Amino acid sequence: MVGILDMANYDLNNYLRQMDSFRAADHARENLVNELIEKLSSLLREQTELKSDYLSERDNRRNYQTRVEEAHRAVTEQQRQLDASSFVLALIDGDGAVFQDIFLQAAAGDGGSEAASRLHHAIQEHVASLYGNTGTWQVMVHIYLSLDKLAYKLQQVGQLRHPHDFRTFAQKFTMNQSLFSIIDVGPGKEKADHKIREMMRSFGDNPTCRHIIFGGCHDSGYLTVLDHIKHNEAKMSRITLLETTPAYHGFASLPYVKRANFDDVFRKEPLPEYAPATAINTAVAAVQSPPPSAQPLPVRALTNRTPPAVSTSPAGISPAPSTPAPSVSATESSEESTWASVGKIGAERTNSISIAPTLNSKPGTKKRYAYFNKSEQRLDEPLPPRDKASMDSLEKRMARTGKKMCNNFHIGGSCAQGRFCHFQHEPKLTPGELNALKYKARSLACNNRYCEDVDCYLGHQCANERDFGSCKFDKNCHLRATHGMDIQKWVRVDRNGVEEYAP
Repeated sequence: MVGILDMANYDLNNYLRQMDSFRAADHARENLVNELIEKLSSLLREQTELKSDYLSERDNRRNYQTRVEEAHRAVTEQQRQLDASSFVLALIDGDGAVFQDIFLQAAAGDGGSEAASRLHHAIQEHVASLYGNTGTWQVMVHIYLSLDKLAYKLQQVGQLRHPHDFRTFAQKFTMNQSLFSIIDVGPGKEKADHKIREMMRSFGDNPTCRHIIFGGCHDSGYLTVLDHIKHNEAKMSRITLLETTPAYHGFASLPYVKRANFDDVFRKEPLPEYAPATAINTAVAAVQSPPPSAQPLPVRALTNRTPPAVSTSPAGISPAPSTPAPSVSATESSEESTWASVGKIGAERTNSISIAPTLNSKPGTKKRYAYFNKSEQRLDEPLPPRDKASMDSLEKRMARTGKKMCNNFHIGGSCAQGRFCHFQHEPKLTPGELNALKYKARSLACNNRYCEDVDCYLGHQCANERDFGSCKFDKNCHLRATHGMDIQKWVRVDRNGVEEYAP
């Protein structure tokens, strides 16, 4: 009975309520566990993704680091190679920058070698003052000049005993340093200018050319080389203007460039216009007997810029007799004759210095000149009218003998071939026949468009175009290269190279 009574004291509903609370708690716990599991799954996914990203970034960083190290090694190697191949380039117009007397007077000995050593040392000191220690940089020097013309000038003013000594000087200079050269550009106007311009253009942006020493401040024509980069500080700061003789005033206004004077290597003053009497007598004797290895030239003038052109046409009357050369017939073809292509267009002329003994004309003889236009191209003076009878007489004489006339003898006044000449010398031509022969000679083109030989009898411009405004022969004209050239006289040059504006 007691047991039955005790069970009656329990409330079934209470149990049910407790059971419901237990179920709710279990459900809440289950939801919590599910939520935790879901969050854990999400975190695990994120962790997996982050780990993958990390591994990818680590690989990228390692690859990048490897590439950086490789690039650094490549840059270091490139810099090493650049330093190993770096050089300083000196471009010098040797017609205006003349070596000191002490070197030239020892030209037959070691003057050239000593000059090269001094110049090498001066350049190294100058570059070291700009860049510090540059022991690995090579020094390259190119000096451009007309060797024979300058040699005769130096002899005339007493700096050389013999013009051939200057060739020895140049050889010793070149041999002293492996990258030093004296380059003979030969006779002709502005050839040194042309070479230096092209070298400046070629090496101006070359990274191995660390600095350029420019020795052409005596010539205003070089301003055009620097004009297009004068506002580029990076390029101009890599250039040093070497001032030997007084620099043309236009160079003083150039910004950023460095300036230097190698006074122990080059003269500060131009060569004298005249030499002492003893030097003149020596020069005259040398011109009369040129050395076998030096080509004799009709030397007349050397300007402060570049030497005037020397005609390579057959010798007529010239300040110095030439070696024997075949005569050129007035009727020979000139198809192979070409114009010299190098020249400074519109360049400013300067006063010239005579480098040959003065030739005095006979009393009453009209002074002769070579005329040029503004582009320094040679112009021809018209010849007197020719008469048909003289022309026919000249043609019959050549047809009768089967020989053409010797231009050197009849027009130039002498022929070095003498009795061995293959063309006619005798009998002497009449004035009318001589004038007809001059017309024939003018139909052949001189191979120097800038010829300054006042006695040159070859053609320098098309007479048809000059006199009639056009040429009927057009492309068949021997002087077709001059078609379209300016025919207005601008300057004239006399036999001694003295220039003046043409009237």
